Amino acid sequence: MKNGFKSISIDFGNFEAQPGSIYFINPGTKILLEYSGKPEGWILKFSRNLFNEQIRENLVIKDADLFASLGQTPKIILSPKIGDRVHYITEMIDELIGSQIPNREYAVASLLKTLLIYCDSKCNIRITRENYSAGVKIVVLYKEQVSKNYHLNHKVSDYAKMMNISTKYLSQVVKEVLGVTAKSVIDEQLVIHARRELKFSNCSIKEIAYSLGFSDPFHFSNYFKKQNGCSPSEYRSL
Repeated sequence: MKNGFKSISIDFGNFEAQPGSIYFINPGTKILLEYSGKPEGWILKFSRNLFNEQIRENLVIKDADLFASLGQTPKIILSPKIGDRVHYITEMIDELIGSQIPNREYAVASLLKTLLIYCDSKCNIRITRENYSAGVKIVVLYKEQVSKNYHLNHKVSDYAKMMNISTKYLSQVVKEVLGVTAKSVIDEQLVIHARRELKFSNCSIKEIAYSLGFSDPFHFSNYFKKQNGCSPSEYRSL
């Protein structure tokens, strides 16, 4: 974002937009932008494979996906000087993509890498050296399993069994790396998808409850109210 933005809502979390701010957002995320004037900025959409190819092992930003939820959307605020440089880099990427210059793909990849290195130096996501390697790999796998099976399995023990580790060890590693409980990772997926369905679909509350793996709508309503402070019907009417 360069100029003209007032706020950004990412999966129902609201952030004040600032000049020179960059957000890393996963596919499928619901985004709402509020403008304060004529907006200037860029949206760069690229594949995970390209992202992984351009990121060196020692760049912290490669783990941005690990923290892309749980209230820690990777957000970077650049100084005006660096912000201008990133803006020019993005302009060059846009120009190259629309050109017929030979080998432009290599030039685009090189510019993207430069942009990500600038971002890495300002990344507000940091994890300690002790929590790296094995612990991070376990948490990445856990989050992947939860994102695929949140509507089928609501217990940490279910995922520990899938991963062939103890529930206690999984809970301990998630707490050390993410700073939250393993159960909250499951709850977060359920709540986000429940909110999306309530706001953006015509499905009944009963249908949403069953689609999320709840045995009955009453159980779902109690769960939703505990997590959000209001019932599903109240949330839908907001």
